[in-house]
Amino acid sequence: MPAGSKLADGLSLSGRSISITAPEQDHGEEDDPPSGKSIAITEASGISLVEWHKVSPISSRTIIFSTEATFGRMDEAVLYFDAEWFASQEGPLNCGECARGCDELVLPFQCLALEILSRFEKKNATGTPGMLVFLFKETPDQLDCLKTQALRSGGASIASPVVAAAAAAFEIFAENVAVQFGNKSYVNILLARSDLSNELSSSDVELGKWLASYLDAFEATGAKFDSRTSSEWVKAGSRYGAGGFNKLFGRKRR
Repeated sequence: MPAGSKLADGLSLSGRSISITAPEQDHGEEDDPPSGKSIAITEASGISLVEWHKVSPISSRTIIFSTEATFGRMDEAVLYFDAEWFASQEGPLNCGECARGCDELVLPFQCLALEILSRFEKKNATGTPGMLVFLFKETPDQLDCLKTQALRSGGASIASPVVAAAAAAFEIFAENVAVQFGNKSYVNILLARSDLSNELSSSDVELGKWLASYLDAFEATGAKFDSRTSSEWVKAGSRYGAGGFNKLFGRKRR
């Protein structure tokens, strides 16, 4: 928060109760690092804000505990990499920005994903699988713009080498986690992506509504993903139904 507020709003319209990460609070010496506890909840929408000390693996774990304490359980988790937003926030390209990119855009997603998988394994080993979603919204990088000059005037923020590298790390980590854990009984893994040509890229509310409807449609079938289907990217806006996935095929290749 506040960057994820619109996505959370879109998801909450489906009736879901949601915990969303928020910047860490100043707790002073008595709570260092921050505990990951719930710091606020919007009663009307059912959206709880949970502080996240991104460079702390312990904080990733306590995000989950806080969600369970607030809502009783955690059924789904969405890791949202909004490359366009990250590109709009970045500073000059220097060593400090490289370090920040690793600390805020690479390590946190990986640690949180592994903690979610661990929790699902403990809680869902004999029950309904949890759902882990890697949601990736792309933006052009420097090489894309060299190849297609019109992208520079398209209105989107252009990813620097730091954001482009972090986006690639998110993408490849998601694919390989999907392969490694896709056959596990305690989790379903969904990879979903959107780019500038996708109409949902302009509205996180609509993106959240689509994701909720896709998850609901999948859940209604009682199906189980495997490693192969989990590792295929689904195009935002696709419908889950009798025809299965409507996919994007693989990741962007150079």
